[in-house]
This record gives sequence, structure tokens and C-alpha cells, in this order.
Amino acid sequence: MERKSGRIRRVKHWETTLAVLAVLSASLVFADDFKTINGKEYKDATVSRVEADGIVLKSKSGISKVYFTELPKDIQERFHYNPPQAATARPTPPAASANIYGLSPITLGLKDEILNALKMTDNLDALYKRGCTSAEFIAAATPIESVFINLHKQLPKGDPGRDLLANTFEAYQETAVAMVANERGRDQRPDALIGAAGVRKVMLMKVLEGNMTANEKRLYQAWLQGHP
Repeated sequence: MERKSGRIRRVKHWETTLAVLAVLSASLVFADDFKTINGKEYKDATVSRVEADGIVLKSKSGISKVYFTELPKDIQERFHYNPPQAATARPTPPAASANIYGLSPITLGLKDEILNALKMTDNLDALYKRGCTSAEFIAAATPIESVFINLHKQLPKGDPGRDLLANTFEAYQETAVAMVANERGRDQRPDALIGAAGVRKVMLMKVLEGNMTANEKRLYQAWLQGHP
């Protein structure tokens, strides 16, 4: 009888495991809308990974990690959030370490969103290098602009990262204006502007990731002096 009870327990265990996997698999495949307790929305997002402390969402704006503590209770239960397990898996709070460069602490989720937005501009760099028209460049830049504006609003005023984010996209906007002028025969192709945009983008990425070289730190300090 004891041996039979053991088999029953194992069967029930596997049934429970399979049920959990079925729920997670369905979540990984189908797009859904997610909304944090602070009102931030992720539309038509798919769950690419479930971790002990949160879920990694993939949407049109990029890849973002959202922590269970930022999500309502029904979402926590849906993905079987276990606070003790999450605490063990991630002993440090979800804050960026980029404040060593003078930036205000931000959540890792917001940091990842900014990094993804910066990577979105890689397409603009590639278009320009290929010799695209100003119309092509502007069409590609327009949807990215709204992402930058939204992220800019989320960063604290006075944070150097907020200004550097704005300066980065301003350089791309100025590039588009100069491309129009060039096509009308009024100026040369704006290689310096697109170069400046790339430098600012890489600088902010390095600051957020906390892996600047000595030369990059000097460049960042020089930029700070010009943007008090």
C-alpha cells in the first residue's frame, strides 16, 4: 500500500508540473497586454522568459524585464510568483548601478528599455551609411521618436542621462533636417551630425552598463561640462 501511495504522489506531482508547463507555454506563445501597478502598459507583448523575480516581455518597442513586485496580484499568481524564491534568486533590489556616473538610480526595467531604444537607432545608422534619402530616414526615425519621448519623461529632471538621451535623438533629428537641405543643394551630407549621434548613443549605453573605459569617462566628463 505504501508503494502504491508513493506512485500516486509521483503521478500527481507530474500532473501538477505538466499543468504549470502548459500555462507557461501558452503565455510564451500568445501576445497579451500587461499593465503594471503604476499604470505602465506593454501592448501585444509575449513572455519570452519567466524568472523567479519577474517576466521578460518582448514587444514592438523591444525587450523589457518587468518585476513581479511591479505587477498586479493576478499576474503574479498566473506565473506562480514565489517571494522567498525570488529573494534567494535576486538578493539585490532592482536598481541600476549607473549612479556612479552621476545618474539617478533607476529600475533595471527602465534601464533595459533605454538600452533597447538606443539600439533601435542602429537602423538609422545603417540607412544613412547605405545612402538613403531623407524621406526614408525620417520614416524610420518617426516611430523611434515617440519611444525616446516616453523614456525622457520617465527620467528625473536634472539627471545627466535625461539630457544625454534627448541630445542623442536631437542629433538624429538634426541629421534628418540636414539631409533635406543636402538634397535641395544647400549643404553637404551631414556626416558629422550622424557621427555625433552615434557617439552620444554609445556613451549613454556605456554609462548605463557601467563599463566605460578611461578615455570614455574623460569624454563623458567633457560632455557634462558642456551640459550643466
